[in-house]
Amino acid sequence: MPSMDTVVLFYPRGGSAQVIRYLLRELNTRGWTTRLHAGSLGNPGDPSHSPSFYQGLDLHPYDYNDAFAAFRHGGNPQHAPLPFHPSYEDRGNCPDPLFSAVPALDADGLTRAWTRHLATHRSTGTGLVHLHHLSHLQTSVRAAYPGTPVVTTLHGTELKLIDGMARRINLAQHLGISLRDLAHLLHTSNPHRHAQAQRIARAASLDASDTELLTTTAWQKWLHSPYWLTRLRQSVPHAGHLMVVSEHDRDLAQRLLDLDHELPVIPNGVDIRTFRPQRLADQQRLEHLRHWLVTDPHGWAPGGTPGSIRYTDEDLRRLRDHAGIFRPLLLWVGRFLDFKRVPVLLRAFATARARLDPAPALLMWGGYPGECEGQHPAELAKELGIEGDVFFAGWRGHDELPTGLACADLMVAPAVREPFGMIYLEAMACGTPPIATATGGPLHTIVPDGPRATGWLVKPDDPDDLADTLITTLRDAGERKRRAATGRSRIESTYSWSRTADRYVAAYQQAAPR
Repeated sequence: MPSMDTVVLFYPRGGSAQVIRYLLRELNTRGWTTRLHAGSLGNPGDPSHSPSFYQGLDLHPYDYNDAFAAFRHGGNPQHAPLPFHPSYEDRGNCPDPLFSAVPALDADGLTRAWTRHLATHRSTGTGLVHLHHLSHLQTSVRAAYPGTPVVTTLHGTELKLIDGMARRINLAQHLGISLRDLAHLLHTSNPHRHAQAQRIARAASLDASDTELLTTTAWQKWLHSPYWLTRLRQSVPHAGHLMVVSEHDRDLAQRLLDLDHELPVIPNGVDIRTFRPQRLADQQRLEHLRHWLVTDPHGWAPGGTPGSIRYTDEDLRRLRDHAGIFRPLLLWVGRFLDFKRVPVLLRAFATARARLDPAPALLMWGGYPGECEGQHPAELAKELGIEGDVFFAGWRGHDELPTGLACADLMVAPAVREPFGMIYLEAMACGTPPIATATGGPLHTIVPDGPRATGWLVKPDDPDDLADTLITTLRDAGERKRRAATGRSRIESTYSWSRTADRYVAAYQQAAPR
């Protein structure tokens, strides 16, 4: 009977956690013995609580609660006995800083803590270790599982960080200014940092792209980029059999990690039994929306907690037109991160709303509590005068998402360079055609034209093109219905978890032939 341990640094909060949960469930049905080591945060029932999220799996959680408590009391969460993990993304004032903000001494502490955890809780006699993401855990696994074959799935976020560190190191070298001096001169607490950055850019004759990078970077958070860039690249030989989730990431990894071979692509899968088309009557849709927005609200205002944005039954009446008919409903799903391009969506929605009758409504599903890059979408919606037509549902359980998709006419998420984008596949599986940008994973998973079209692709960072596409699609119910059917067929034939698991099993057999 095959035996495998899976290791992931993070508590459940993104697409990789869904991949792990579905993949291990599928392998268990095939007779595999699996054990999972994953970060955990919060209490039972919280979406970040690993025992709740991974219920039914053999889980040995790495508990971040004490480190989080230390952070809330002003301590360093990377100095706790079980230190909090760093992040590939800048999540603001949080316990998980960018990797590039963590010094080498703290990195050694992170590695030792995970090595102890794995050595204590690893399976005996396991034949394979599956790591998710590139990090210091490759070092920990090598120490805790000596001689055991390893496979590593890159999910794209680590590649974005590596790219970001390399770009900033190169810019600092071009300027002839050390990262430490840039962190001092352009610290985000310096009220004159923008003017100082402009003077540096003019003196060095920087182009527009480098000027923007110099001006917008919080340089104190990138101080340890050289250490982490070297550390992550040195992890590659210990990562074993490397895999990526999209062609976009394959090409990016080839360039950033200086690989001499092409990595296999194993796309994420969809639970086609859970994510399936549903026919909901208007009253059913209203009951679900009332639960998400009125009875059990999770939307959060800037600086607020889940539920700080809440609605009334009177607010829900705005979802219908003057004749009492449901207005078209757009659904956005994701986190309030820069690459998700929520401002592009809101500006495009404002334009489409003014040109359509009946005007659509927009349901914002997600936004992890307290995590926001840039302006909070609720503030921008108010500035644009569309706050009455934009509804914030907040971060909700993945088990509710199929119903959320069933309530929508379109799923719209104009992220740029999305590493994979499982939500687009889940939307297609539910018969809700998606709109994405012609970048990253969706470029390879969404068919935008022809008899087998499954959705629409728009220009990146172009709210006008997105608005035009919204208007065209909302005026053509027949085309939406056609693409909904072809999208569901494509998911069944290509992206079911059974097919994805087949690809992983083949990779496991290549990495550990026994």
